[in-house]
Amino acid sequence: MKKIFFVAALAGLGFGCEQPLSPEEILTSTKEKILGAGQIEFRQLVLWEDPNLGDIDTFRYESVFQKNPAIELGYNFFGKRDVTEFWYVNDVSYGVNHEKQEVQVWEDQPDRLHSNSYLVYSPVYILGQKELTFRQDTVVGGKSLMDYKWVEMDTVVMEKKVLLEYHLFINPANFLPEFLSRRLYHDGRRNQLVEVFYSNYTFDAIKDPLEPKVPKGYVSKADGAEISESNLLAVGEKAPEFKLQDLDGNWVNLSDFKGKKVLLDFSMINCGWCKIAIDQFKMPTFSFADDIVPLYINPVDSLDKVKRYQAKVGVPFPVLINAKEIGKAYGVAGYPTFYLINENGYIEDMVEGYGDESIRKWAK
Repeated sequence: MKKIFFVAALAGLGFGCEQPLSPEEILTSTKEKILGAGQIEFRQLVLWEDPNLGDIDTFRYESVFQKNPAIELGYNFFGKRDVTEFWYVNDVSYGVNHEKQEVQVWEDQPDRLHSNSYLVYSPVYILGQKELTFRQDTVVGGKSLMDYKWVEMDTVVMEKKVLLEYHLFINPANFLPEFLSRRLYHDGRRNQLVEVFYSNYTFDAIKDPLEPKVPKGYVSKADGAEISESNLLAVGEKAPEFKLQDLDGNWVNLSDFKGKKVLLDFSMINCGWCKIAIDQFKMPTFSFADDIVPLYINPVDSLDKVKRYQAKVGVPFPVLINAKEIGKAYGVAGYPTFYLINENGYIEDMVEGYGDESIRKWAK
């Protein structure tokens, strides 16, 4: 009886209890659980802040990640939301839109994955970053969570300090990521916030390899895959004519500017690099070359959103609306995309994405 009492007393003093795990041990256990699985499925509730209008868009994702050591990424994956699906299998990407009954296929273009939200907002991707470090423990919704931070970008773009950091919150009780906070700052002020809440984790061994499932009739080739080349127009091509209205209802034709160079800035509202470009164009020290006429063209957003955006941000040159078909004519799929059209109506320069050098060469 005395022996039993002594053991119980030691346990009461803490000699029989395990020591709490360190933040590093919790991170290691989480990686083993998430990255060690042959196949992992989960759901995501994504809250996407529009920094320019203050709106928050809500999306619900379902994702499956399956190990594939034969490819550089190390995973095949599948994601779906609403009427769209995305497959990445053996270095080929498939974008499926069931509403439009369209399929886009990209082969050996890994750069596209850097902006793919199914991937970059997944715990699989974040836990694979070597720079992920413990920041602090916190309590969220009554749960004790561990905050681990990864800084993806810390740079200066045309005198604007850009900081992009991810915070992954892990539950130490089960070694599962609870949610992700993606924070973008411009000059120390938050520019955009994206928060992702994870649920319904399922872990399994690989049974059936992922294969893209594209309904019949969505593609034209018999083998079920259509490799789409870039539709962007090349330097030297004739620029497609257009007739669009500005925000005051005035009609603007490309042919109106014959004898001058025209810079077409294809942009959308929910695009950080588009906003950075606009900020550069608005700087007091910037002005376009005397022979360049800039035009802002938005093929994506509604008239109401564009008007609100213009009232808040103030694009410093004409804003053209209802430009979906013009975007297609110029092959624009990513934003921002710039076309410089020469005095005779031919494409002199084309830049997809933001670049300091491009901004400078169009300046006065």
